[in-house]
Amino acid sequence: MTSGIIPRPRVGRAPRVLVVEDHRYLGGLLRDVLPQGGFEVSLVTDTNGLETALETFEPDVILADFRLRGEDGLDLCRKVRSNPLCGDVPVILHTAIDPRNLRLQEALTLPRVTLLLKPADFQTMVSLLREQISREPGAAEASHITV
Repeated sequence: MTSGIIPRPRVGRAPRVLVVEDHRYLGGLLRDVLPQGGFEVSLVTDTNGLETALETFEPDVILADFRLRGEDGLDLCRKVRSNPLCGDVPVILHTAIDPRNLRLQEALTLPRVTLLLKPADFQTMVSLLREQISREPGAAEASHITV
């Protein structure tokens, strides 16, 4: 367990996915479809709503677009990692950006950050969400990129 991080119990409730997506259609689609995979979902459209959502929704995993208005996925990951209550929550960056992008590569060096390339089918997304939720903080990651 990471120092200063308070683990949240998951027993008795659906796993919680915080979706951070500024594209209205895709955000709404993820919000409406992911519950079919057994998840409770909350949607924020930019990093401005991130802090409040981290504290009130208490996600088990964050699924975020890398390209957001104003800030990108690296900024988002840094905000999550600096949050004392949920700094160990896994982040899946969902993007079509070239994986060689330098800011994306820097984000992938942060703990518990994984890349899911767009387009991703529903089963792959659900499997990766479940895998990241079940992985213990500090566990070695097999791969950072899922296609």
